[in-house]
Amino acid sequence: MAKRFIYLLSAITAMDVMTLFAQEGTTKAAEGTLMLSNKTYQLAHAVAYESTIDDEDVVMAVLSGQPVPSETLKEARAVEKDGGEGDFKRPYLKLIFKKTGELKYWSAAAGGTQIGRHGGSGATAELKLLAGRATGRANQPVEADAMFPTSFDVRFNIALLKAGEELPASTPKKRGPAANVKPTVTGIFKGNGKDARLAYVSARWGEPFGGKPGIVLVFTERDHSKDPKPDFNAVFGKFGSALIISLHEDGDIYGC
Repeated sequence: MAKRFIYLLSAITAMDVMTLFAQEGTTKAAEGTLMLSNKTYQLAHAVAYESTIDDEDVVMAVLSGQPVPSETLKEARAVEKDGGEGDFKRPYLKLIFKKTGELKYWSAAAGGTQIGRHGGSGATAELKLLAGRATGRANQPVEADAMFPTSFDVRFNIALLKAGEELPASTPKKRGPAANVKPTVTGIFKGNGKDARLAYVSARWGEPFGGKPGIVLVFTERDHSKDPKPDFNAVFGKFGSALIISLHEDGDIYGC
């Protein structure tokens, strides 16, 4: 009889967990959108982990456009441990919850815009911790009078990393032959009525757009190969005249 009771209790507990996930309306790790400065970004990846902010134990949920590498999470945790703000590849939305499930504050970054710890807004959110998982949702209506209009509507269902636990080590991407070929460019770009001789070019993954991965091509007059954010700094003339093109893998241009 005792064994039957234990089996029945286990079955009921498992059913409760499945019901909870069904009520949250998602079997994906994460889904939702972030609108920042009138541009919308898809967030399809997430990571949740325990941390300490202002001497209070909290749960961080980071939703992003791309998977979070283990190295990035490790660096972010180290910064947060020293009282700083951990950074992730943009776009991302960071939700900081109290252990009771209440939203403490949120922050976000996308493109050239970043919003620090933001509390006291119209955001509504909830977090449930059960069976080693973090399940929740968050919604922020558009604040029309804000300096940077922002809104988001996201949900997630992910494993919770306890203090000291880490993500599996990221597998380095294998480089093909093209990675060892020196990039070249020739041509003239006319901007503001002046001819600019573009001599340097680079290509890198950009932020997803329209639900598809994005690529950023940066053409400049001066060498930008050692700059970690050439597309950002090129806008301010750091490398002379510049041409920046955003496109999908199929060649469809969506920004210039």
